[in-house]
Amino acid sequence: MATATVKGYLTIRKKINHDSVQISGSTFIEVIRKLVSEYPVLEGELLNEDMNLKGDYIYLLNGRNVEFVNKEETLIEDGDKISIFPPIGGG
Repeated sequence: MATATVKGYLTIRKKINHDSVQISGSTFIEVIRKLVSEYPVLEGELLNEDMNLKGDYIYLLNGRNVEFVNKEETLIEDGDKISIFPPIGGG
């Protein structure tokens, strides 16, 4: 099991009242599930009813979108940085 730094932007930062937190896990989804476990206010925000990632956010691991790596099953290594960006729209 590795420890990653999770950094949430905008909505996430406001809800957890921290710029970043340290979370341990083996896979990306495990880290996000633990984040939600520690901050229940994020439950409906990041995970759907099946406890999988909601598609509303952009999830990066060390600057790379996890959709293009190994999705939720992407392995985590010590020192990894996870960034969570809310959808941004406008026009």
